[in-house]
Amino acid sequence: MLNSKGQVLVIFVILLPIFLMILAFVIDLGLLSIEKRNISNNTYDAVEYYLDNSNKEKTINLLKDNLDDIDIEINDTDEYVEISVLKKYKSLYTIISNNQDIKVTYKGIKETKKIIKG
Repeated sequence: MLNSKGQVLVIFVILLPIFLMILAFVIDLGLLSIEKRNISNNTYDAVEYYLDNSNKEKTINLLKDNLDDIDIEINDTDEYVEISVLKKYKSLYTIISNNQDIKVTYKGIKETKKIIKG
């Protein structure tokens, strides 16, 4: 008769690292998603603030107070304002996908105060 305890132990030792890597990858994707949502929400709020106040310096300070290590680009025309936020984000997923940039852009129409993504 074969010892089934030894077989289960071997399977457990082989599968445990695989399960741990999958768990780490899922947690990493969750953290990336939270970071993207945080950047998106803050960029949306910055466009909303800029449409109400038209103060470029305060808008930049608002974003920099809420987000770390970001590049901000504000494009202000007569019809609209466009704010882009770029953040370098290193994680397991971004290293594998070779895309370590999170870029979010919102455009606010001055006349209607409507905000659209992209």
